Amino acid sequence: MASDFGIDLRMLLAQLSGFPIGDKDYVSYFVNDSGERLIFVQQRGEAAATLLHSDLDWEPRPVKGFTTTMADTATPAQKKTLENVSIGGGLLSTPMCGATILGRDEAKWLDACYSASEPLRDVG
Repeated sequence: MASDFGIDLRMLLAQLSGFPIGDKDYVSYFVNDSGERLIFVQQRGEAAATLLHSDLDWEPRPVKGFTTTMADTATPAQKKTLENVSIGGGLLSTPMCGATILGRDEAKWLDACYSASEPLRDVG
């Protein structure tokens, strides 16, 4: 029964976003405090994952990794932006999904998804 739920959930998320989601893809769903919905998809063997965000009209955004900026080298404008997505000791991290900058909770969720799906990526 659990596998049926997973397939049904993937089908519902594919219908919601208009993005094809296979039954072997790693998928995660998140709703932020503003009610915006996010879907993370890592297809087996692909070098990048995909982020789908309801506030971005479900336009697929590649997730290829993360960049970090030291707080003391950031400009005042960067610091203001980066404060919202601070993750972990001394570094301010901004997940890069194309040009998309996410809020703190979204960034933590995306980081967890990206880490968990690493074995599925084609790193060669």
